[in-house]
Amino acid sequence: MTPLHAVLDRSESAPAVPQPAPLSDSRLLVADDHADVIEAVRLLMTPQGMTVLAAGSPAEALAIAKTTTLDAALIDLNYENGRTSGDQGLELVSALRRQLPNLPIVVMTAWSSIDLAIDAMRRGARDFVEKPWDGARLTTVLRGQAELGHALRRVNELEDEVRQLRGLPPAAEGSAAPSMRLMEMEATLVRKAMETHQGNVSRAARTLGLSRSALYRRLDRHKI
Repeated sequence: MTPLHAVLDRSESAPAVPQPAPLSDSRLLVADDHADVIEAVRLLMTPQGMTVLAAGSPAEALAIAKTTTLDAALIDLNYENGRTSGDQGLELVSALRRQLPNLPIVVMTAWSSIDLAIDAMRRGARDFVEKPWDGARLTTVLRGQAELGHALRRVNELEDEVRQLRGLPPAAEGSAAPSMRLMEMEATLVRKAMETHQGNVSRAARTLGLSRSALYRRLDRHKI
């Protein structure tokens, strides 16, 4: 939901850092209704060895996930002009988790609400990135999740091979997938907001969509 020049602003100002070796044949699903956002991700992740598969709607994302082997997914939370509730993206997270329980999902958010980000984690997303994003962080997050997705798929394949040799049916996909630690994610969101606003509680609370008292409770809870 953000123009190309906006999502690249922070990436262009970031200092150059040494890049790890490109991934081998890694597929990333990117769901956003703005083609320029998807193109920005493609420009960033193609040198990392990742093939970006574009989806302009939740329905298109689910269709791709049904027919293509994926290592990770990056999805926006809103797909229609004027809609900011995040319901479409949250429903997509849930649908992808039902369809591919082991697929690592990263959501894109504009810092509209801490509750929205936590809800995405509760539904199965493994991480989040803010718009406009930081190129180094986005690269690190997507590389890590793609590597995790590939490893989980490989473990399932090996388990199925063993079960086949023993004459047993394939195991249910995702039966051993690790769960998200929601409290840690909430602490990360709160800490980032406080750092962004240099400790100003009022501004951080507005960014997170919380009252001052609610933010103070979270600061105390996480010892920030």
